Amino acid sequence: MAILDARARRLTEWTLVARPLGRHITVRVPSAWEDYGLPKNFEGPCDYLHRLEITPEANKRYWLHCGGVSYETKGFLNEIPLGVHRGIWDGFSWDITHALQPGENTLRLQIIKNGGATYPVPQVLSGFLPYVSATFGGLWQPVSLFETGAAWLTDLWARGAMDGSVIVEGTLDGELPAEVRLTVYSPRGEALYTARFEAAQHWEHRFQVGSSKRKGTDTNLLLWHPRTPALYRLIAEVYSDGALSHRVETEFGLRTVSVEGATILINGEPFYSRGVLHWGWYLHTHAPNPDPELAERELRSVQLCGFNLLKACLWIPSRDYLRLCDRLGIAVWLELPLWLPNMNAEQLEQTKREYEAIVRQVRGHPSILIWTLGCELSTRFPSEMLGELYALVKRLTGSPLVRDNSGGGECYGGALREHADFTDYHLYGDAHFARTTFRAFLDTIREPIPWLQGEFADHDTQRDFLTLRETTPPEQLWWLERNPHTNPQGVRWFYETPFVEERLQQSGVWNTLPHLVQTSRLEAVAYHKIVLETMRSLPQTSGYVVTGLKDTPITTSGILDERGELKISPESYTGFNADTVLLLDWHRRRDWIAGGDRPANPDPYNHFAGRTLSPRIAVSHFGKPIETTTLRWRLELDASRDQAPSPIGGEVSLCAPMQRAREICGKGISFLAQLEVPLPAVEAPCSARFEVELLSPSGEPLAANRWRWGIYPAPDWASLDAVAVYDPAERLWGLPADLPRLQSSEPPPDIRVLLTTSLEPAQKEFAQRGGRVLWLISEPLPLLDCERVPFWREAAHRFLPHPLWDLIPRPEHLDERLFAFSTDIALRANTLGDVPLIPLWQRIDTRTGFVHCYLAEAAIGAGRVLIATLHFAGHHGDTPVTLRYHPAGQYWLWAMLRYLARR
Repeated sequence: MAILDARARRLTEWTLVARPLGRHITVRVPSAWEDYGLPKNFEGPCDYLHRLEITPEANKRYWLHCGGVSYETKGFLNEIPLGVHRGIWDGFSWDITHALQPGENTLRLQIIKNGGATYPVPQVLSGFLPYVSATFGGLWQPVSLFETGAAWLTDLWARGAMDGSVIVEGTLDGELPAEVRLTVYSPRGEALYTARFEAAQHWEHRFQVGSSKRKGTDTNLLLWHPRTPALYRLIAEVYSDGALSHRVETEFGLRTVSVEGATILINGEPFYSRGVLHWGWYLHTHAPNPDPELAERELRSVQLCGFNLLKACLWIPSRDYLRLCDRLGIAVWLELPLWLPNMNAEQLEQTKREYEAIVRQVRGHPSILIWTLGCELSTRFPSEMLGELYALVKRLTGSPLVRDNSGGGECYGGALREHADFTDYHLYGDAHFARTTFRAFLDTIREPIPWLQGEFADHDTQRDFLTLRETTPPEQLWWLERNPHTNPQGVRWFYETPFVEERLQQSGVWNTLPHLVQTSRLEAVAYHKIVLETMRSLPQTSGYVVTGLKDTPITTSGILDERGELKISPESYTGFNADTVLLLDWHRRRDWIAGGDRPANPDPYNHFAGRTLSPRIAVSHFGKPIETTTLRWRLELDASRDQAPSPIGGEVSLCAPMQRAREICGKGISFLAQLEVPLPAVEAPCSARFEVELLSPSGEPLAANRWRWGIYPAPDWASLDAVAVYDPAERLWGLPADLPRLQSSEPPPDIRVLLTTSLEPAQKEFAQRGGRVLWLISEPLPLLDCERVPFWREAAHRFLPHPLWDLIPRPEHLDERLFAFSTDIALRANTLGDVPLIPLWQRIDTRTGFVHCYLAEAAIGAGRVLIATLHFAGHHGDTPVTLRYHPAGQYWLWAMLRYLARR
């Protein structure tokens, strides 16, 4: 079939006929038929009708090109069959010459979409969109008409290398041989190269742009790189009997992708991928086909936040979208649309046919750097077939970065005999398990190949229902409705979104929605900062993809909201999401537990006042080597404090003796300096901002980063009178030894306040008589409907007014200063027995709308019980193992006991 001619005209006006529904609609193409109100669970068939006025000329062929149709298409012109095509993602052309008649012609395309009984979602290449929202049907990509002479191109692939060498491959059909003429234009628009030659069916042409002797250093060469996305234009013309028969235009870049050990290189320069995951979902249309203006705005927005790559997760972007990525310098990780498959032998062969067609059509885009054949595949998809598909994509692209199964068989039960050029995991986890989890998979004996997080670090923020409903037409918010006819569940495993608004109202937090929206977005930045810096601090990592680009019907983890608007300020990301990132590290500590040493995991974000800290500063840099001379630091306490001490700071020279500057290599982590930072003495807890800046020899900043620290005075345990501890399971490791320990659950008469890790009947009676109890829960208890839920992910936090915050600064939102308290356990109950719980610290589940609690108080008889599920001690990911290295934990315990003693 002929590929799309540059002179083709688009057919935009169609009539859509859905006879089973009795619908007859005028539509514009491209679009999905659901955009016009057809039910989402309707598979068709639908007829698309178009009137063609053509007077066929002798010695010409006429072609109909469909850029993408979902899913099966049968074509008829004047009711003469044109062909049958199956597949959503690949374009195709039909020769319609034999069916044309002079004057008016009736074109009819009969379409059945996937998702129904004919083509169930798991049996075809549906991608992930059905699991995000719904399947879509119809002519979702442009339909065009063009003509050729007696010879035409059926394939064209142009690719350039960093040394200026260019290879153009093509395939011809029709009356052969034919004459091929190539013209190449520079990114500036000048004609650089022309060639004319006679070609048979398969041909290859090589030429050089600029000088080949200087291997990519020729100043006339404009290389493609995400920072400098230079594009050359190629016009390929086919002549038959001296007349122009076919004209195709394409663009290519001069770029070489290679791998050295764990490092990915573009044009010999180390490249660390910082990607966002995109499922292809859009608010205004059911198909992954955004308006060009919206697509460009979204991509430029994430570039401002430091991202340099987009992972098209289980969908194939349109040609126009990929051209936009080429032009903007957005690298692309293309993941072919295989997820949760359930296919027979015939369907597997169809998959191979579709994969070849897809890859041939998109492989010329210089932005595509990485290929995966599917996502999180289990043993349901045969390993030998993955091997065939891997070999196919390697042969068709020559890419050094191809992998069979994104996510890996280790994690998703797939084959451990992999066909892969790089390691790829999807380690979704809470912030306090990031380092532990990454190291568990990174520290394995394996080949030195790139190690990527193909998806990870999702943080669902609170959906902004108010703004969304105020600014969006109701028909575009169908996924918020409970009506199964309007919003059928389909194959979605998550169907909670329509119920979230009501749950928030029932829980009494609806009136705080605007505040939750804003604070949860700040919490997402804090989470990403912790996790991405952890990733960058580990040697041999090669990049990551954050989930995701934008909010969708099933998640709110986007950098952008549903409308494509940034949810955060770009400046809040660029310090830790850039080519050059400054990292903070600390000395290690150990503690003697159960007769042996264990890592103590000191809290990196909270410190006792009056001490001198010794933070280690390193830099993770990928790119060209940089020269630096100075590291500048500054510590400033919050200005809100009365009589806040003046900021302190300093500079450290990084120049070795007799050298002008220090060069930082471009592919990994370099130690810079160990600082000495004296903390001021304070009488009450406060916050501080620690900033570090790396300067070039000319004094220009190369990188800057900042962290929030909590500064605490040492708690005065001796000031606590009549306090005792009941810890039968010995959970409070590192608690000061001068606090009396009880061996019995019955508090003695001289005790007024009890710190317990196990609330027993005698202690409830103690509270009934007027005692005060601080109850620390470290495992789920049915009594309080405890649940294990993420602390950082899928959550927004709310700190309610309470007298306790007079002793502890009331947090505005969750950030790194609360990292050491990270826990898996939260309370769902609203009462303790028949006594109401007064929440101090709530967790709002941003996916379901349910409300949990981490800190609450109950009045029992004449006394009261303060309940906390926060982490204070014990093995729990990367949090402090003992209270000795948990300054915030020590102070919070002391403050809560003091609060109870005074009530």
